[in-house]
Amino acid sequence: MAGAAGLAGLALAGITALPAVAAPASTGTIGTCSAQGDYAICVAGGTAHYPRTRTLTVTVTSSPRQTVSVYWDTVCSQGFGAGSRSGSFNARTPVTRTIPHPYRRPDQCIVSADAQLQAGGNSIHVSLKASS
Repeated sequence: MAGAAGLAGLALAGITALPAVAAPASTGTIGTCSAQGDYAICVAGGTAHYPRTRTLTVTVTSSPRQTVSVYWDTVCSQGFGAGSRSGSFNARTPVTRTIPHPYRRPDQCIVSADAQLQAGGNSIHVSLKASS
């Protein structure tokens, strides 16, 4: 009880003691996929909600490291409007790229990305992330 009385005394004196609270993470994974086999293809998709719609990224890893073909598509809404963007690139794994979208701060974005191994191999993994 001495502890509670001490805290009550601090509160009465205008001093508050609060426990530390961690801030929420600003980045979240919204979709992943994995595939195995020669020339494996993997498709990941997910939805990002504001405020985590500002930056969308796709990360592709493979075993063994090699060139992959990546195709992406995003549809975002802001207010009563909607817009989309799509594109593709080839890159050597591991690779992370930003996926552009049509609005500066969309309310919501639906994102998909697929990747394919170009030199055979064992496995491929695609991860989509959204951050504020």
